[in-house]
Amino acid sequence: YTYIKSYATAKGLYQTRSILAYVREKHEGQGRKGKDKVPYVNHPLSLACHAIALGLDEDNLLSTALLHDVCEDCDVPVEELPVNDETKKSVFLLTKNKEVTGSEEGLADYYEKLSGDRIALMVKILDRCNNISNMASAFTIEKMASYIIETERHIYPLYEIADKRYPQYANQLYLIRYHMMSVVEA
Repeated sequence: YTYIKSYATAKGLYQTRSILAYVREKHEGQGRKGKDKVPYVNHPLSLACHAIALGLDEDNLLSTALLHDVCEDCDVPVEELPVNDETKKSVFLLTKNKEVTGSEEGLADYYEKLSGDRIALMVKILDRCNNISNMASAFTIEKMASYIIETERHIYPLYEIADKRYPQYANQLYLIRYHMMSVVEA
């Protein structure tokens, strides 16, 4: 939290800085899956730190990373998010409607729609990398298996889309893909 706040202040990322307390407040009392009961807010904070470490430090991207689960997990309408319209659009695309994404067709449609937005696409890839990295401590064997299948069917193709559309992210995508594939293969 403090690192992101200091980084955002130094870089003039005013939206990112201004929503940090909001994100912490909205995820207050929530915990990550698993026996360690890690505060949920650590997940979006980790995404933002990962993005910064990779040089993905645009204000809208970091804000989207921080807010990516607020609508879905905290029942906040996207219109109420205290951010600009570009960030709202990306968060909207990342927010899963469980009724729709409960089927393979709905899931495929969800990923197709978010792939059309540069920021949503990059945040989804970072999100999956973080979740894959932590799944062994939080998921059952069955859940890990289904998560890996979903990753192979839907997330790996997102890399190909991102590689083609956004060559400026080639190095970042390589590192994220390498990390995720190493964990999945293990």
